[in-house]
Amino acid sequence: MEKINDIAKWFINEISPDPLKLQKLIYLAQGFSYVFNDECLFNEDLEAWVHGPVNREIYFNYCDYAYRPIVIKYQITNLSSKSLKVLEYVRDTYGKYDSKYLEELTHNQYPWQFAREGLDPDERDNKIIPKEIIAEYFSSIILQPSSEEWDK
Repeated sequence: MEKINDIAKWFINEISPDPLKLQKLIYLAQGFSYVFNDECLFNEDLEAWVHGPVNREIYFNYCDYAYRPIVIKYQITNLSSKSLKVLEYVRDTYGKYDSKYLEELTHNQYPWQFAREGLDPDERDNKIIPKEIIAEYFSSIILQPSSEEWDK
C-alpha cells in the first residue's frame, strides 16, 4: 500500500496540478485502484468537503498554492508497478481536465454524495468517504479490463 503523500508528489511531478485538481486526482486514483487491483491505493482517509473529496493532510501541505499550479520536483522511488499503472491511467484519462470539471465530476459520483447526505451544498463538514463505498461505486460503474490488457 502506498502513502498518500507519495501519490500527491507523483501527480505534482507529472502534471503540476493546482491543489483542487490534485485532490480530485488522488480520489480518482483510489477509486481506480479498486477497479484494477482490487485493493485500496492508500490507507489515508478522504473527506467530503464542499468542493469534493479531500485529504486533510494534502490540503494543508499545498493550500498556499490556492489556484496556482504546484511546481515542485520530488524524488519518488518507492511506488509499486501496479500502483504506477493506476496513476498513469488516471493521469492520461483525467489529467487533461481542469479542477472545476473534476470537481463537478466528483459531485456527480455516489461516494461524495453519500458522505454529504443531509448537508447543505455550502455547509462545511469533514465526513469521511468510506473506502468500501468508493470500492463499490468504482467497481460497479467501470468495466473491468481484461487481464491481458491490464498486464501490458
